[in-house]
Amino acid sequence: MSRRGRKRTAVALLALTCALPGCSVFRSKPPSAPSGPVTPLPVKKAAEEVVLAAWAEPRRLPPGGGQSQILVRLRRRGGAPFEGVEVRLQTSAGTLFSGGKVLLTDSAGQTRDRLTTHRTAEITLNAGGTVYRFRVRVGSSPEP
Repeated sequence: MSRRGRKRTAVALLALTCALPGCSVFRSKPPSAPSGPVTPLPVKKAAEEVVLAAWAEPRRLPPGGGQSQILVRLRRRGGAPFEGVEVRLQTSAGTLFSGGKVLLTDSAGQTRDRLTTHRTAEITLNAGGTVYRFRVRVGSSPEP
């Protein structure tokens, strides 16, 4: 076989080998996870402005992680509870009991979810069109 024939055979074998799963020589890498802020899930916009308070209990989990209640309280201007507002939550780490489904505020203007995580998580919530973010930290060391 000539030198040119061997070269073509080698190129053909390389191409066939790289067509197998797991080879990334000729394939582009999949897109990495976005490093910017998480886009909140869509909800129905509230009929009027929402005054929002959200927090976690406990706000810091032990080094191994665990569970924390995510509490959301919505008020109308003037302080009256805001019932029936759609709320969706997302987390950067761990899982939420709601799984990202729409939650509705009760007659006291409140709803809750439960976070289970082993790492510090940023919670992003959209309540009637108002977006709010906060962290649930894991471990005892202070983080920036």
